[in-house]
Amino acid sequence: WFYLGKVRYQRGLHEDALAAFARVSGALPDGLAAELPMLQAQSLMALERFDSAAELLDGWQGPDGWAPYARYNLGVAFVRLDRLDDGARQLDRVGRSSPSSAELLDLRDKANLALGYAYLQQSLDGQARPVLERVRLESPFANKALLGVGWADAAAHDFRGALTPWLELRNRDLLDSAVQESLLAIPYAYAELDAHGSAAEGYQ
Repeated sequence: WFYLGKVRYQRGLHEDALAAFARVSGALPDGLAAELPMLQAQSLMALERFDSAAELLDGWQGPDGWAPYARYNLGVAFVRLDRLDDGARQLDRVGRSSPSSAELLDLRDKANLALGYAYLQQSLDGQARPVLERVRLESPFANKALLGVGWADAAAHDFRGALTPWLELRNRDLLDSAVQESLLAIPYAYAELDAHGSAAEGYQ
């Protein structure tokens, strides 16, 4: 039932995955027992049942290797429940960690990205910028972090500052949505700086 639920989760069949997980009984091996609540929580969040996910993970005790994943998922659930302070505590803890593997480095970047955008959505731009700057430039999440840093600067009317990360994005993979948005953000910043010729060229 655990593996059937995991396959359903991987296929995006979250209701079916939860039904399978509910039929797990008896003791699982330690690794599977630690993974089970993570998969359940992610299925619950995919179904926007954030209160149930938070209830499942809040106070969860498990192996140290799974703790960052639990904190990340709990932090996201809290943010989606408009409990920003609670969510920020969990995400910030992951975002300041010193991971020992590439996978956990990516999770740290993902936590900083989630927290930075949570701050941006609450117009806490000054708090968003330093969090987004923690994301590594070679990270899979770097493009969206650079975009967010630019919007944090733009919200503070520092359009020259905003151009620095946005111009960096312009040279990255054009299929990335953050890169595409930067192509609109750059001429917007030029217009705000009264550089209308550069703005018109950028929009063109």
